[in-house]
Amino acid sequence: MTPPIDPARRQLLRTLVLGMSLAPVGAPAVPAEPPLISENDPAAKMVHYIEDARRASGATDGATCASCSLYSGGGGADRGSCTLFPGKLVRAAGWCSSWSSL
Repeated sequence: MTPPIDPARRQLLRTLVLGMSLAPVGAPAVPAEPPLISENDPAAKMVHYIEDARRASGATDGATCASCSLYSGGGGADRGSCTLFPGKLVRAAGWCSSWSSL
């Protein structure tokens, strides 16, 4: 003989299945990496941003975004953020006229 089905247990199982099926919907999204700024961006043009400091006429030896005090990028990363360009990334090998060693 089959034991009677407990309605509370059945409701609990339905709730668990529904919760598990909706879990991916409520999971936080991984933020996308900000875009890399272009040399043609108006803000980049204002400070003469160049993606490769070797092409910059005003850059001194060793003056790259990676060595600038306004740059924050991980060690060895080829790009990072700059306080001059919020929401955009710059190349570590880049340079602009606002370069500062402070």
